[in-house]
Amino acid sequence: MSTKSNPFEHELTPDNCAFLMIDHQVGLSSFLTSIAPAVLKNNILGHAKTAKAFDIPTVLGTSWPQGPNGPTMPELLDMFGKESVIDRPFVNFWNDETSRETVKSLGRKKLVISGLALEVCVAFPAIAAAAEGYEVYAVIDASADFNPLITEVTIQRLASAGVVVTTWVAVLAELANNTQINGKHIANLLSEHMGQYAVAMSNFLGVASNAEEMKSQIGTPPLLARQ
Repeated sequence: MSTKSNPFEHELTPDNCAFLMIDHQVGLSSFLTSIAPAVLKNNILGHAKTAKAFDIPTVLGTSWPQGPNGPTMPELLDMFGKESVIDRPFVNFWNDETSRETVKSLGRKKLVISGLALEVCVAFPAIAAAAEGYEVYAVIDASADFNPLITEVTIQRLASAGVVVTTWVAVLAELANNTQINGKHIANLLSEHMGQYAVAMSNFLGVASNAEEMKSQIGTPPLLARQ
């Protein structure tokens, strides 16, 4: 009988996970087009703001920033600071001692990993960390590849290695857990980074009898406040 741990046994919480955002660099985000660049950037920022909303330790990595990969996305630097970025010479984040030891020093069992490209910058460290006993989540839509076929193949590889394949909204919802406590994070982040949700929220706040009560709980989502 297998003794392999079940990553679903305990849900993600702000206290048991760390985010690894690996190689979200401006060059990579422009030429990895399995997801449209504008959609990809929106997903990455929504995912990053999830970490900020719940005060989750976040490590940023870069590879070859002086080459075509380019520097880290400026929005991420604004959110987390340049001191959060570890530049490394190794392709595999987990093979870099500084990167690996930084993650281990956080003392978090669950690692939520996104990156560019999924097939390398997410898959390599995700599989390596899972082999060392970490419970790893790969955020597919805050990552990208050269084409969708690569993503399909990589998802199968990750799943077979015991990595939980997920999306940034699923991570947000699992961390939020209770809408009475954290509904403001769901409302604000989805309104800002999921267009369909922004439309639904705008319609709701415009006609619902309890709209003012809801605004007092969640505030006015930033995107709607600009309208």
